[in-house]
Amino acid sequence: MKLLSILMLSVWFLGACQKSMPVREAPGGEFRQLQGASLILKEPLEVPSGKARVFVQDGKAVGDRSGLLGGAFDIYKAHCGFEIQSVSHDGITIQPGTFIVTHVQLSLQPVVMAPPIRLAGLQLASGIEGRGSTATYHEGYHFWLSSETQPEVMRLSCYGIYNNPSTLEPPSLQEIRKVLGPVAQIEP
Repeated sequence: MKLLSILMLSVWFLGACQKSMPVREAPGGEFRQLQGASLILKEPLEVPSGKARVFVQDGKAVGDRSGLLGGAFDIYKAHCGFEIQSVSHDGITIQPGTFIVTHVQLSLQPVVMAPPIRLAGLQLASGIEGRGSTATYHEGYHFWLSSETQPEVMRLSCYGIYNNPSTLEPPSLQEIRKVLGPVAQIEP
């Protein structure tokens, strides 16, 4: 049974890679195809040295989970990341401009977090043996981008809230627009 589940999940992921996925316009709303849409970046974004992306949340650039750029993004809220092709640089500025969405791909990212510290006595008293923990993920989209003037900009990845698999949902286009705020807009 486990092998069948793995096989079915693999087929689903391969299918998702083959064609551009539509994005839900609003929670519970209709789907919209965004392949060929324009992503207009209105503000410059600084990608720190040794990093491949810069995160945006609530309409402004924020740091990654390591705390770069001041404050880290909130994993319990939708967020996006502009990604470049390399980490071997001294810092890159993604300049304002128009990017074409060439492909939209569904993405499921596991969230790796350090487990809480447990004292042996409390662990034994409560019967907790470290088993039965649930995996948590972010579900979202990779918007693959193309630009003649900024070919190093690879994609925009947008994710919904951190959650367990049974309640995951990728962000809607409405939520993505809220995340990007005045930094960027997607025009179908």
